[in-house]
Amino acid sequence: MILEILIIAAIIGMFIILARRLPDALKGEQGSLPPQNTPARPDFFTRARIWWKTAKREQLRPAKSPVAVAQSVKAPSEVLTEDVLLREGDTYMQEGKLKEAERAFLRAVAKNPKNPKLYNRLGAIYLKQRNYSDALQAFEAARDLDSSKASRHYNVALAAWQMTNLSKARHSIAQAISLDPVSAKYQELKQQIEAK
Repeated sequence: MILEILIIAAIIGMFIILARRLPDALKGEQGSLPPQNTPARPDFFTRARIWWKTAKREQLRPAKSPVAVAQSVKAPSEVLTEDVLLREGDTYMQEGKLKEAERAFLRAVAKNPKNPKLYNRLGAIYLKQRNYSDALQAFEAARDLDSSKASRHYNVALAAWQMTNLSKARHSIAQAISLDPVSAKYQELKQQIEAK
């Protein structure tokens, strides 16, 4: 009887020790597993919406005292306009600082969400990062705002082709070629799409 009680107590003790150490052991195993196919960050429109809401929230803050307002007013050279943010983003892109460029372009989108150049630049950043779904969304937004440029359709086709969405790629490259039939770059992408 005493032996059975000792065995049961030992089993319970081992169970308690195992239960306490199991989460740590599982954490160690998860670190050695390859990353899951989950998005590492929110998609393009979610990030743009966050920037837009942040800008709106700053506009809706209660009024400050005149002294505080005077102290917070920046000199004209320091005011971040859409054009300043566009140049800043372009500079970061040329330097290869894609995160900073993305941040500058998102801030510019928050100031003017109807500028297709900004969405086009964001799409280019996402293409360089191999984030093809966000690139496609950004390029589609640019195309929807200004569909008169063949390059907008070409960019949509390029991102769709990278995602192996061949029907969308074919349709977009056909529109690009109809707007600019002499571009060799467009013809080359059309041949690559047809080859798949």
